[in-house]
Formats: sequence, structure tokens, C-alpha cells
Amino acid sequence: MDHEAILDNRADLASADAQDSSVNEEEMVFALQDQHHKFSMGLSTILQCLRMAEQEGGIPKLPSDWWIQVARRYSIILD
Repeated sequence: MDHEAILDNRADLASADAQDSSVNEEEMVFALQDQHHKFSMGLSTILQCLRMAEQEGGIPKLPSDWWIQVARRYSIILD
């Protein structure tokens, strides 16, 4: 597994307003693989996806206090 290539192939949300472009360093990065690609995804992107899933009713609502702590720590924009 070529870790450098995986880290260089970072998956981000397509919506520019859903992420803070000033955040360049991730505290945690996950190496992922599908049938054709190896790539990485930062924790902030996963948390943004979780927030979108919550807003769309895909998962139960999480406590507001939890989201506030997450938003402060990972620079996630809450709507």
C-alpha cells in the first residue's frame, strides 16, 4: 500500500460552502479503498457528511452541545 499516494488522493465534499478551505491539516485521516481506487478522507469531511445525513433525516438528531464542540474543534460550519 502506497501511503503517500493515498494521502495525496484526498476526498472532500464537492460543495465549497460546506467546508472551510482554511483548514489544511487534519487531526485524523482515514485510508479508504473501493474496487478501483485507494484514497484518504479527513475526519472533518466525515463529520460534515454526518451532519448532512442528520439534516436529511438519514440518522437520528445528535445533541446540539455535541455539534457545537465538534464545530469548534474541527472548524465545521453549522447551519
